[in-house]
Amino acid sequence: MKKILFSCVILCLITYSFFFPEVTINAARKGIEIWFHQILPALLPFTILSSVLVKSDFLRIFRGNAHLLACLLTMSCGFIFGFPVGAKLSADFYKQKLLSEKQATILAVAANNFSPMYVCGFALPLLFNSNKYNIATYILLYLIPLVIATAYLILATHFDNNIYLNQKTSSHSSNFHLDMSIMDASIISGFQTLIKICGYIMLFSITTEIFTNTITYFQVQPPYIITLLLSNLEITNGTNLLSASNINIQIKYISAIQLLSFGGLSGIAQTGSILSDAGLSIHKYIIGKAALSLLLTLLSVIYVFIIHLF
Repeated sequence: MKKILFSCVILCLITYSFFFPEVTINAARKGIEIWFHQILPALLPFTILSSVLVKSDFLRIFRGNAHLLACLLTMSCGFIFGFPVGAKLSADFYKQKLLSEKQATILAVAANNFSPMYVCGFALPLLFNSNKYNIATYILLYLIPLVIATAYLILATHFDNNIYLNQKTSSHSSNFHLDMSIMDASIISGFQTLIKICGYIMLFSITTEIFTNTITYFQVQPPYIITLLLSNLEITNGTNLLSASNINIQIKYISAIQLLSFGGLSGIAQTGSILSDAGLSIHKYIIGKAALSLLLTLLSVIYVFIIHLF
C-alpha cells in the first residue's frame, strides 16, 4: 500500500510538471533558495565540524564519560543550531557506539528541533508580528522536551547497561587521530547531508505549490483543517500558509506549536534519510515525534486558555 501511494504521488508530480512547467520551476527555485540562503550557511560549517569530531574519535579521550558528553553535545547543539543537527549527531554517535539505540532515538526525537533563531527570529514574527509568545514558545519547544528527554535518558542508561558502552569507550581512548583525510571525508559528508536536505525541501516545496495553486485556481478559501494539513508538508511554506490564513490568533498559535514541534513531512523525510544510514528506526522516531508534538500542542491549548481567561 505504501509503495502504491508513493508511486501515485511521484506520478502526480511528474504529470503536473509536464502540464505546468513554469509553476514547477518556480516552486523548485523557491525551495532551493530557502536551502541556499537559510539552511546551507547555517548548518554546513557545523555539520563539517561535528563530522570531524565524530570521525576523529575525540570524545573517546574522556573514557567512561564519553557517552555522557555525547548526550550533552547532541542535546545542546540540536537546540542551538536546529534541525537536523540533533538527528545527525544522534546517528553519528550511535554508529560510533557512544550511544545505545534507545539513547540515540530519544535524543533524535527531543533534540531535532528548529533553532531558536528560526522560531523566534522568523516564524513567530511572521505569524504574529510581535514577540509576546517568545517565552512561552521557548518553554514549550525547548525546556519541556529537555526535561522529558533527560528523564528518559536516565531510564535508558540504567536499563541499557551502559557499563558495556563505557568499557567500549575506554578501550578506544587512545585512538584519537586527526589528519587531512578526516577533514576531506567530513567536508564530503557535510555536503552529502545538506544536498539530501535540499532535495527534500525542493520536492515538498513543489508539492505544496501544487496544492495551493489548485486551491487558488478554484478560488475557494480552504477550511482550517486543509490549511493545517498543507502546512505540515514543509515547515517554511507551512509557516507562510498559516500567516496568510484568517484564523484567530489563539488557534494560529496552537497550530504553530504543532507545526514547529512536529517539523512537517519534509522534516520527517530528511530525518529518515539521516537515521537510516545509521540503522536507526524511522518508525520509532515518527511515533516519538508525534507523541511529543501532541503533548506540546495540548500544553499550548492550556496556555492559550489561561491567558485568554486573564
